[in-house]
Amino acid sequence: MTTNPSNKREPSRNTRQVVLDAALETFIDLGYQGTSMAHVAEKAGVIKQTIYRYFDNKEALFREIITCSTVDVVRNELKAVTNQKLSTQAKLRKVAETIMGRHKNPQFTKLIRTIIAESGRFPELGQLFSSATIKPGLDLIVHILGEDPTYKIPDPEAFARVFIGSIVNFCTHQYLLRGSEYLPFDQERLIGELLRLVEMQRVGA
Repeated sequence: MTTNPSNKREPSRNTRQVVLDAALETFIDLGYQGTSMAHVAEKAGVIKQTIYRYFDNKEALFREIITCSTVDVVRNELKAVTNQKLSTQAKLRKVAETIMGRHKNPQFTKLIRTIIAESGRFPELGQLFSSATIKPGLDLIVHILGEDPTYKIPDPEAFARVFIGSIVNFCTHQYLLRGSEYLPFDQERLIGELLRLVEMQRVGA
């Protein structure tokens, strides 16, 4: 009897995702320090050895959660955009809307709060988040601007930090600090102003 290889791999992928979903909920509920592999295993309904098949330790598991919840989402949503014949302005708008849209997800917001709360005792979490999310975002902006010769920006990295920093600050205030309840601000106004700043860097503008 011949076994279909895809049928053998599918349960592994499903189990891995079950572990990640359970780990995300556990980290949010118990924090990084309070979470153990045993807690995740209990939440996922598996034994600890199953988790270690996929992840060497708790840090590796948390890193994967951050990557799946941030970098992979943004990358997947932007992949088609960056491959299309869109204007630089359209690509930058998509970046901004993707980041803002992600912060509207309550579970993602809880994850960010967990990282912030635990980063004092575990500085590696801040480093992990920056390397997994902030740096790729900055690199993407620099890449988009570098692809278009009609823009001449003296310091692309600094400009990318202004662009991303403005978006992150907006999201932090509106969603993490609940500013949308007492000091709301239309995200389109912010995006429009950022794109006007970009347009000012066009040659001959």
